[in-house]
Amino acid sequence: MTSRDFKDCFPALLDRPTHDLVQEILAARHDHMKFLDFCHHDAVFTFTGGIRDYPFSGVYCGRDNILDLLRRIDVEVEMSDHKILNLIVDGDRVGLRRSLRIRHRGTSASRTLVVGNFLTIRGWRIAALSEYVDTTWLKQLSGGAD
Repeated sequence: MTSRDFKDCFPALLDRPTHDLVQEILAARHDHMKFLDFCHHDAVFTFTGGIRDYPFSGVYCGRDNILDLLRRIDVEVEMSDHKILNLIVDGDRVGLRRSLRIRHRGTSASRTLVVGNFLTIRGWRIAALSEYVDTTWLKQLSGGAD
């Protein structure tokens, strides 16, 4: 694949690089209201995993439910050092592999996680997001059994 062919894998949406948009979204994660500005009112977030093992699992529809989820996560853990490892863009769909540092607020245990996300972007806002992560990390950081 030539560099010209490779460039076709990363098209700009509305003349704005998608990579920059994703960076902005990740940077806004600590500010709930700013983060929600990147979401459509009817956005749908899907977090995989069994609710018994991973309390954040589920489908969250709309900004109010997404805000609830963000608050629940932030009560439990602190996140930092967001890094984009891989980003693939296909029209309005984005595949993202990223890493972040997680610190459990109760035990202060921390580790680096690698997370997979699939997003649908509509008008420079998230319409849908699916997240895939090793769902045992929270149990391990909180001192629970493996």
